[in-house]
Amino acid sequence: MKDARDIIIAPVISEKSHTDLGENKYYFKVARDATKTDVEKAITTLFKVNVEKVNIVRMKGRKKSMGRFSGITPDWKKAIVTVSKDQKIKGFFEGM
Repeated sequence: MKDARDIIIAPVISEKSHTDLGENKYYFKVARDATKTDVEKAITTLFKVNVEKVNIVRMKGRKKSMGRFSGITPDWKKAIVTVSKDQKIKGFFEGM
């Protein structure tokens, strides 16, 4: 098994993720080979919370162009983690 910091790459900050904080849902960018159980174990060890549910979405890369050069951003995976109602993830999401 990978280290928890290798599985959870970064939090995803958007309007949707901000509105879902009231439902105890947190969005993370995760490794492309991570499974739901890997994400659950990583969140539990990093943030010391009880995870109720994990949903994973594969995000396709977008077409980007800069002048005459064009390319595609890489594909990535997003995890939507629901924690218990009485718990919160402290740290980066605290100021939101």
